[in-house]
This record gives sequence, C-alpha cells and structure tokens, in this order.
Amino acid sequence: MARTRTPGGARVFVDAVALAPHKQINIRELGCDALATSPYKWYGPHAGVMYVEPALLDSLPVAKVRPAKDTGPRRFETGTPNFEGIAATQAAARFLIEEDMRKLQALESAVFAPLLEGLLDTPGVRVWGPHDLEMRAPTISFTLDSMTPDRVAQELAAKKIAVWSGDSYAVEVVAQLGLTQSGGVVRAGIARYIDNDDVNNFLTAVRGLVSR
Repeated sequence: MARTRTPGGARVFVDAVALAPHKQINIRELGCDALATSPYKWYGPHAGVMYVEPALLDSLPVAKVRPAKDTGPRRFETGTPNFEGIAATQAAARFLIEEDMRKLQALESAVFAPLLEGLLDTPGVRVWGPHDLEMRAPTISFTLDSMTPDRVAQELAAKKIAVWSGDSYAVEVVAQLGLTQSGGVVRAGIARYIDNDDVNNFLTAVRGLVSR
C-alpha cells in the first residue's frame, strides 16, 4: 500500500500491536506514516507507543490539554507522563533487543509450528486466517464445531491454559466472517516462555473438547 500510493495521497497507519512482540519491524522499509504498538504485548506495562513521521507530527489534529505545547510529541500526552510506565517500557524494549528479535522469531516459530499444524490436523477444529506459517504471527484464531468460543476458553482455563474468546477488538473482521452471533473465535498465542510441553498440553486439551 505504501509503495502504490501517489505523492500527497492517503496516509498509511500500521497497527503493529500483534506483530511487534514477534518480529523485528523496519519502519523505513514499511514506508508508513505512523505505527502503533502496545508494550503490554511485549512484556511491558499497559501503555501506548506510536511512531509518527517527523514531517507529519505537527500537522496531526489532537485533543490536548491546555498547558501542552502546540508542536512536538508532548502535545499527545494528557498531563504528567507516566514515568514508571516509561521506565518499564524501556526495560521491556531492552529485553527484546538483548534477546535479539531474529533469534526470538526463530524460537517462537519452532514452538508455534506444531501448534498450528496440530489444530489444522484436528477434525472439528477450524483455523481462521493463513495456514502458511511464514504468512502469520504466532497467534492463532480458531473455533470448534461443537462448542462456543467462550465455553472453550472456560474449559481450557479450568486446565490452567490461558486463551481468549470473542472478537479480540477485531469487531468488523469477526462480523465479516459471520462469527459474531456464535461468539467470535478462540485466540491462542506463543510468548517467549511457552515451550513444546505447553503446546502438547494445549493440543491434548483441545482434542479432548472436540471428542465430547
């Protein structure tokens, strides 16, 4: 999209919340005007981080507090910054950098591959989204033919397996898939601390629900 737009045309805003914890992002290669992510997705606090192209920064309309400057990034802050949150965000970012995002991506892909393949090979389970490992982040949405997403999440929680159910804020996507009335999807994902044993336990639990 960024490459095909005409000069002075549409602006490109990237929602990188789901991707940022799992893959190194090169903003210049993307060619976007703005990119947003959330540190709580990459082991940090609940906060928001947004990159804005410097040439665009001062022209964006923003509802700011009266004492804030009219230019620069500070006008996006609603009062005194959350210094504790900023420090925690910096620490989380440093962790990812020191671990090396490319190595993290390889480790997570190795753990996610059997999870994806296992769900795809399980009768009664439908995986929504790309089936190609290279085309996706290690977060997966799926449904069971025999059970609502909310019930699946509750059953897995009883086995100390944490997933989520619903639309995951992708309201329009879930609506277009025709899944709103049935409760959306079940969402599961890989983090740095998930290993193959966790994946095996997860797949065993899901298959147990399917066989009911």
